[in-house]
Amino acid sequence: DPALFLNLVVKYFFAYLYEGAQEAVVSLPDITRLFEQFHRHRSLNEDGDDVEVMNGLRQCASALRLLADLPRAAALLRSVALHRLPPEVLERPYLGLDIGTGAGLLLLGALAQARRNGFEEPAIWGLECDRLVARRSAALARDLGLGSVVLAEGREPDPCTLAPGGPFTFISSGQPERRGRFAALLAALKASCGERLQDTVFFPEGFIVYSREMNVSMLLSQGNGFQGGGCDLEDCCPQGLISGDTVVALHRLGEEFLAGLTPLGRSLLPRPS
Repeated sequence: DPALFLNLVVKYFFAYLYEGAQEAVVSLPDITRLFEQFHRHRSLNEDGDDVEVMNGLRQCASALRLLADLPRAAALLRSVALHRLPPEVLERPYLGLDIGTGAGLLLLGALAQARRNGFEEPAIWGLECDRLVARRSAALARDLGLGSVVLAEGREPDPCTLAPGGPFTFISSGQPERRGRFAALLAALKASCGERLQDTVFFPEGFIVYSREMNVSMLLSQGNGFQGGGCDLEDCCPQGLISGDTVVALHRLGEEFLAGLTPLGRSLLPRPS
């Protein structure tokens, strides 16, 4: 049901700004107001704005941008939550890792995925390089029982130290605009503990990015270690995702969820990356 995933994203977004809101009934006017505030968070406050909430939107804007794009966030959450894992990983403990976790939405998806695949005690970690985002995401993940969010700071953090355990079952990254960080952390992961990547499932299976330097679109996937063949990934523009046998252009990601939004809701969506 597309409405289920849209509602989950909306409630998660609200709980990220309002501590404890996951336990409360939230009205549509309150939800609409919060999305309207995010739509203009870069500007000055208006009369009646909650200063603390507005500053929270500004402090964590990089993470909240994915949540504010409801169709895209709902599509990613659904893909992760409903992913059927291969038999070879079902006989070992579930260990999930979300690189560049942002607000931590895909931790929720990974928890649902683990439960649906029969795991009773999954361990799920999120790595985040923004200190303020990591702090808030860690608190919400703890309150919801999703897993742990840790700060991946420094130029070359070791993901194996940050996310201890055995082989990784599932590794995700739902924010292609942060592909450079994803590639760097994945390279560090392979270098320090490549043996933990045996039979690991990746989501998405690949990114398509455009390199300005090389003037060409490139595929970043597990086959090439999500690396760009020597080009600077921070200078590349994300264009699409690969999920299963499907290539999805970023501007079309989640478009099937648009029908579940009001005209006002659609007008408040962030522009595609």
